[in-house]
Amino acid sequence: MVGVGKDASNEGRVGGPAGQAAESLFPVRFLGFGFFWAWLLLAGVTPSPLIGAPLCFANAPFEMVELSVRALVLVAVLLASRRLASVAGQRGLLVLGVAASAASAPLVLGLGGAGAASASAVAAAIGEVCMFLLWLCFFGYMKVGETFVLLVGSYAIGSVLFLLTAALGFNAMAAASVLFPVLSGTAFVLSQRLMKARTGEELFVEEPVSGDDAREAGGGMPPAAAFAASRHGAAGGAESPVRQKMRIGVALALYSFSFSLSCGIALFSGEGVIGAFTVEPAAMIVLGAICAAFFKFDHRPDRPYKLYRAVAPLIGAGFLLMAVSPLPDEAGGFCVALGYVLFELLVLNDCCNIVKANDASLLRVMAAARLAITLGMFLGWLAAFAAASLAGAAESVSSLVALGLFAALVSVSLVFTERDMTSFAAVADDRALSEGALEGPTREEAFAAFAEQQGLSRREAEVASYLLAGRTTSFAAEKLFIAESTVRAHVHSIYRKCGVHSRMELMDAFDECWSFKASDL
Repeated sequence: MVGVGKDASNEGRVGGPAGQAAESLFPVRFLGFGFFWAWLLLAGVTPSPLIGAPLCFANAPFEMVELSVRALVLVAVLLASRRLASVAGQRGLLVLGVAASAASAPLVLGLGGAGAASASAVAAAIGEVCMFLLWLCFFGYMKVGETFVLLVGSYAIGSVLFLLTAALGFNAMAAASVLFPVLSGTAFVLSQRLMKARTGEELFVEEPVSGDDAREAGGGMPPAAAFAASRHGAAGGAESPVRQKMRIGVALALYSFSFSLSCGIALFSGEGVIGAFTVEPAAMIVLGAICAAFFKFDHRPDRPYKLYRAVAPLIGAGFLLMAVSPLPDEAGGFCVALGYVLFELLVLNDCCNIVKANDASLLRVMAAARLAITLGMFLGWLAAFAAASLAGAAESVSSLVALGLFAALVSVSLVFTERDMTSFAAVADDRALSEGALEGPTREEAFAAFAEQQGLSRREAEVASYLLAGRTTSFAAEKLFIAESTVRAHVHSIYRKCGVHSRMELMDAFDECWSFKASDL
């Protein structure tokens, strides 16, 4: 196991190679996860400008097959999470994710037919699960507020890359469908190396840590111990945050159900299918701009909980536009996608905060959250496909719209309410305080700086340390092997140099110095 000592934890604060690595880490993470999303929009979801909307065996839509396989892979990850929390397991996920993602589009483009489309859907599902979990686990142990910024920025950058690639034509998209997964995997490896240079921590561990070490390390948020905690989460008594907050999973499933219903309406109704693939990336880009404005102008940008209130109105407005507006379905689909993606990002960010507060396994939590999303999307596509097959696409639109609105209403009123948002904000506040304490100087470091600042001699500093600890002059004399009168003389000298007249004033002066030093970092 890689150890984390004081020197390692402070490495990111100093200049030189570590400081340069820290500065380089932010854009690498943005681009790496962005490459993944660009690939997913090209080859992992339909309709796509590259692969269209192919049908698999039994005329099943590509999306339904991909979602069903994705759910099975996520269940397998949950069952094997302890084995995956190792060097071999995590590297296996990376290799498998890159290979499966890169092979997805060439399968359906090169071979054609229902069999090739089914194989492509399987490969896309495996690649999506592996790469998504790796990046989310890497992002999950960043600082409070930083995870949300990384997620929003990555989604937006991936959407821009996707639209630029689509504008270049078929050949560019075909090449990018293979290149983007490789670039994402490369960026993931590079991000780990830069993280190690910044903090002295590695994502992978060579051997499992003990239960106590896992809990201690998880509290300090090192990525290596976080992954190792996947082996010991249950044994250590840390219940999964998804099990603690079942409403999170239900809300994710309900909102993803509504989102996939809107996608199914747009696809099976036959209106604007050519432009349907632009709806979600456009929503991600607009969401990035909205969040950028929020980060700039809100007085607490690390607490984006006000944005939760916009989710249900956006989804409701989207379905309303689909039902009564003369505009094409893409207008309503854009609003639904905007509301859903916003909710997904906020919940994933809160899952990270809850995991850090409970020292649970981020790998398991993200897999469970992704499974809830996947099941909701699968049921939404199933409902849309069944309605289009049995009643006809045009005749079933109003029923599907009502169903989507009902799911959103249940989520906002019964499942995920204002009370949940308040509790998540409290968790984030507690985590921010813990992170501030971890990043600030230790008491010993602050006291050394305080003694030097006040011009205390070595002996006076020793006496002052006992005073600040609440000890008496008799105790200090006994520990320092000097006369009590000598200690009292040192006390008078300490008070004079520090400009105070009592022990309480001395403690206040030290606390002020400690707080000032922490704010400078």
